Amino acid sequence: MTQLHFKDNLLTKVAWYYYKDGLTQNEIAGILNISRNKVVRLLEKARVEGIVQFNIKGSGLHCLGIERDFIRTFQLTDAFIIPTPKGNVSDSLGKAAAQYLENHLPSNALLGIGWGETVSKTLHDLNLDCPANLSIVTLTGGVNYYFQRQGGQMSQSIAKFKGQIHIIPSPFLGSTDEMSQSILSEPAVKDILHLAALANATIVGIGGLSSEATIIKEEKMTLGEMAFIRNNNGVGDILGQFYDCSGKILNLPHHKRLIGVSLDVLRKMKHVIGVAAGQQKVDAIYGAMKGKYIRTLITDEETAISLLQKEGK
Repeated sequence: MTQLHFKDNLLTKVAWYYYKDGLTQNEIAGILNISRNKVVRLLEKARVEGIVQFNIKGSGLHCLGIERDFIRTFQLTDAFIIPTPKGNVSDSLGKAAAQYLENHLPSNALLGIGWGETVSKTLHDLNLDCPANLSIVTLTGGVNYYFQRQGGQMSQSIAKFKGQIHIIPSPFLGSTDEMSQSILSEPAVKDILHLAALANATIVGIGGLSSEATIIKEEKMTLGEMAFIRNNNGVGDILGQFYDCSGKILNLPHHKRLIGVSLDVLRKMKHVIGVAAGQQKVDAIYGAMKGKYIRTLITDEETAISLLQKEGK
């Protein structure tokens, strides 16, 4: 088991829980098993030492000492591991991913986006004062729920982008293999897929195989199809493409009907960031890292520990 250096990270944990997750001082004291007075002192120390600025900064790579071991173990380019939230993990991951992108994207960058709840929350939480003039490109069809209009105006998540917005004009799945191949051969679709492969950074969700998976809730797949995938050793998906625990892509009929960037292309793209957490997604995240589909992972501490244990660390 990797030593986590909890004392070194206590200051950052308190700051994260208070400023990012919005917990009260009493709630933080209960989670960390310390007194409320100590929480108050740590918050003041975080402010004085400059750990709390516009973003929450931890010592070392990011906010938790475990990140170094995690990056080395899974041969990642980077990792951002946040304290496990008390509430909705997707909300906290969206804030973390937005902060990560704000700190790493240059001006005039092109950001590739997958689909799913956490990616949607990331776009919502992005503060686009920095980086400036950010453009986005979708990696799949069928992401129109990002672009819903409210009162004649584009949703706030998208309207704030000052750069260009490139959307694959297609459904997520074609009705037949032939239909999908026809759509993929259209110049407008081919051009956007080519552009997506050139993105400065790409952010994708990682789906598990539970009945609560986004791919089920968005009615892109049925529970029966999910059971079939589970019975064929599937553990998770990225962009609707399923793989086993070693990252090997499964041979599934619906893969031929998908409209979007393939995992083989994703593996070769620059700075692919996976955002996911939760015990129900441990196998899915593990397979994504083993398949080299992501090079940076944003997750929470409990999930990271489970992944290290799965690797035997």
